[in-house]
Amino acid sequence: MRRRRRKRKTPEQQRRHANRRQRLFHAVGRVLFIGILLAAAILAMTIFFQVKTISVEGAVRYSPEEIVAGMDVKQGDNLYLWNKVKVSDAMLERFPYLETVQIRRHLPDALVVTVTECTAAVAVPADGGYYYLSEQGKVLEQNAADGGLPVVTGVTLAEATPGQMVRQAEDAYVDALLEILQTLDAGGMLDGLRFINLQDLTDIRIGYEGRFDIRIGPIDELAYRLRFAKTVIDERLSPSDIGRVYWDADSRLHFVPDTAENVAASATGTNTVSETPVDLTDIGEATEPAEDGGAEDSGETTEDGGDETGEEDAG
Repeated sequence: MRRRRRKRKTPEQQRRHANRRQRLFHAVGRVLFIGILLAAAILAMTIFFQVKTISVEGAVRYSPEEIVAGMDVKQGDNLYLWNKVKVSDAMLERFPYLETVQIRRHLPDALVVTVTECTAAVAVPADGGYYYLSEQGKVLEQNAADGGLPVVTGVTLAEATPGQMVRQAEDAYVDALLEILQTLDAGGMLDGLRFINLQDLTDIRIGYEGRFDIRIGPIDELAYRLRFAKTVIDERLSPSDIGRVYWDADSRLHFVPDTAENVAASATGTNTVSETPVDLTDIGEATEPAEDGGAEDSGETTEDGGDETGEEDAG
């Protein structure tokens, strides 16, 4: 049997084959070189960039030692081989009263953790106790007592977990609570809050300064009416006035003198204004201010701002 003779390559084919082998060798060499550089870099970072000191700024409720112990980064860990966002988010859940966490790396071996803390704005009844919430809606803790905080009625918190935000867009009452808290905070009224009654979303009631039962009505009017009520309280009513502030069907604002006990009872009550209707043409009358801040005002009031029937329209 005759042996098959191998076909000899032409010089051009041999040259192309040599070039392919050379390119392959160079490619493999580059990959190995890059791999060696990466390994050296990781080794250098592991050896030379280790966390030696962690300092904490801004903590009051929690001690620096507590915060450092609760971090997912410890002394001896690499300074860079972890995600700052994930570590910060974990801290916000682990320490409910933290509002913000900022972590800065300081070469060659230090971490600086700067935190801000939030405070409890309201207490929401739940399971025989209360959940404390911040004005932004973060669940801060569960406690057997209300802690002297303004109490919210009409809201049920489902699956509330300290360290997490309450669920929005799932419950109209929860959404209304968050909107009220943030509106009060923005308007400088949060410190004066005494209670929030959300048993009826068309008859929202807010206790203010322990003297006023502000009956907002529907949530749609919240921001405008709170601003208007604060202006009336600050500029038209005296520091000794106690009573109800409400709007009638024509969006006119009224003040009805009452006792502090009855104002406080509105925190859980659902009674409507029961006074005999008063002819608004015979007493001080005001409509809500126009967009430019002006207001219509007609009629007469007594010198102390009240009317002879015991009810005042304020605006």
